[in-house]
Amino acid sequence: MHSTKIKEGDDREEMELNQIWRGCRKIQGAIFRYNFDICADLKQHDPGCSGFVSEPIFTAVLGKYRKVAGMSETELRDVTDYFQIRDGRVAYRQFCKVVCSETLHKVPKNDLATGLEWNDPWHVNVIPQPEDRRKLCLILLKVAQASHIPLMPYFQDYELIAQNVGVVTVSHFARVLHFMKIPLSEPDFLLLLRRYMKDGYLVNYVAFLKHVDNIMAYLSEQKLLDNSHDIIANFPGRLVDLEMSQLPAVDGCKLIHPIFPDACNQPKKNRTQCDIIFCIQNYVYKNQVRTTEFLESYDALRVGSITKNQFERGLSNMGVGKNLTQRELGILLERYTDPMDTNRVRWRNFADEIDTVFTIKNLDKMPQCVVESPLRHIQEMPRPGAIDWHAAPQSVRELCEDAMGRIRIRIRNRRLYLHPFFRSYDKLNSGHVRCNIATQIFRTNGILLSDPEQDAVLSRYGNALGFCYTKFLDDVDPAEYAMPALVTKQELVECPPFARDNQEPEDATEEVIVRILTNCRRQALAKNVAVIEFMSDYDRHREGEILESDFKRALDNSSVIIKEEEATILCNIFRSPRRRACVRYRDFCKALDEIFIQLDTNMGDQLVTAVPLLHLPNLDCVDCFLSFDERTICSQALMKLARKPDEISNLSQVFKDFDREQCGSITQNQFLRGLTVRDMHVMLSTRESKAICKCFGVKKGMCMEFNYREFLKILDVLFITGQKKQNY
Repeated sequence: MHSTKIKEGDDREEMELNQIWRGCRKIQGAIFRYNFDICADLKQHDPGCSGFVSEPIFTAVLGKYRKVAGMSETELRDVTDYFQIRDGRVAYRQFCKVVCSETLHKVPKNDLATGLEWNDPWHVNVIPQPEDRRKLCLILLKVAQASHIPLMPYFQDYELIAQNVGVVTVSHFARVLHFMKIPLSEPDFLLLLRRYMKDGYLVNYVAFLKHVDNIMAYLSEQKLLDNSHDIIANFPGRLVDLEMSQLPAVDGCKLIHPIFPDACNQPKKNRTQCDIIFCIQNYVYKNQVRTTEFLESYDALRVGSITKNQFERGLSNMGVGKNLTQRELGILLERYTDPMDTNRVRWRNFADEIDTVFTIKNLDKMPQCVVESPLRHIQEMPRPGAIDWHAAPQSVRELCEDAMGRIRIRIRNRRLYLHPFFRSYDKLNSGHVRCNIATQIFRTNGILLSDPEQDAVLSRYGNALGFCYTKFLDDVDPAEYAMPALVTKQELVECPPFARDNQEPEDATEEVIVRILTNCRRQALAKNVAVIEFMSDYDRHREGEILESDFKRALDNSSVIIKEEEATILCNIFRSPRRRACVRYRDFCKALDEIFIQLDTNMGDQLVTAVPLLHLPNLDCVDCFLSFDERTICSQALMKLARKPDEISNLSQVFKDFDREQCGSITQNQFLRGLTVRDMHVMLSTRESKAICKCFGVKKGMCMEFNYREFLKILDVLFITGQKKQNY
């Protein structure tokens, strides 16, 4: 391939020959394994034997074997560009010399199984430094001891998919080691890659596993391992050991104290009772622990106290015991000792005090109490890895304050909103990002800080989890313009009385009595109730009189709702002259029945005639009541529309298209539009359409809608019974 001539000024000079050679080696391996003749396919498209074909033909021929050879589109494009000349054609003859020259005289073997005969399966790189070779042996020894199950199947699963032979990518090699709980530091992992790297981008896992198996076989033959795959303690001689490095720590900040102390895990020497309680509350809130469940099982009789040993075991089960010394445990036991029995501990008092970090006990008895969860002293506790800012050097604090002032000025002048930048990197919503991400966000928004200022800011807001951006933004950019501030709870203020609400009792004038009776008539008519049926139940002896309390109760039962003062006025009007505590309810019901019947007195006789047409209003809507004239107009309009019922006009389909929720009602505008679609709007005048909408109206919330299902039923009944107007 190096014999190919490259003209001066050609762009191919910038190509990496290693990538071109990698693609050609894949094609060579595919030709050797599957014995197909790619040169013959290319010659068919060159009848003149010029040695050149067009770029689409060359790409199409190679694309036919791309998946078999395991080539990517990038590698195919690189190979095509390398053998392409200036006029756009591809020198396929040069390509065939490079790819097929080594395989022309080879005879394919029928018993070939793995394809490792083409490439050396034990290919490893030479490491000249003796120190590196010695460290590599120690790494392989630790890997052999850490892997208790065979690693070969994990690599072979990838090989079946990628169609590689004995090699895997670097990322998959690292992924398998991490999955098998074999943590390696970056220098150790790079040393393994230096030894087993192949073709510049693959790892020869066959040689790696062979060396690991050889080490285990040697140790087993020499009987240097026990049952747990560890070196025996009485090993005769001296074996240099290598401690495996743990997983790399989070990219934290350059803190003043490199060790990350926890206020609870590494406590100060003389902690008081408050410090101990605060640390337990912090642990319980952070891990969402239910304290009662760990202690109540020891209290079988539910007396509220347990022994000291049981209390200590309960704290250990919670996970708190590991953070307490014997002195601090003694302080805790002394605080909650049962005064009746000094050998027992009142665990309920302990659980109630710890649970205040979540809520307050008996909160249902204090409706106006504002609960703060978690408590403020828990929120302000230093996180693991955070330094005591008050104990920091004065120069560092002054430098941090100057930097914070510059950041505030930059945010105010540029009107920056930094919250989305930090949240986009905080996938777990923990309130922390990596410190290098924080510096990157500063540079992105034009906040330029010197190295000492940046280190001071990171030292103040950094901890073991990274950079606490929530606390940083609260101090430097509260963003009151973007997030509404919480308003303190206001005191309850009684609503002032309305001007129309007269607190003084009304006088029983004729106007007031007529208004009350009209209100009762309207409700009785709208709800279609017979009030006398509710009141006659209280009249056992059929005397026409009931008690005043029964009269008011019967009004409520009949859904005729009036005020207490109005009910008292009615009782005074219809009070019985014989019994001051009773009311003549029949006279009251006769006054209400005037809306159903018409009283006509002629020749001293009282003739009762019924109203010819009584409208039954909608029970859900009081505003749908029709007068006599409106009922007449509505009946005439329905008789007109009955000439085209649903089976002729198919109005139901139009109304159902408007009724997307299938609730049986549409708006009045949609009702008129539906009539217009079927050319039925010419049958009605404006007054008739309003009367129909009012007759079949249904009140939904604050709007009035039209019940089209009842409307269509009425039209069908009128059409079937023949009550339709022929001429109009």
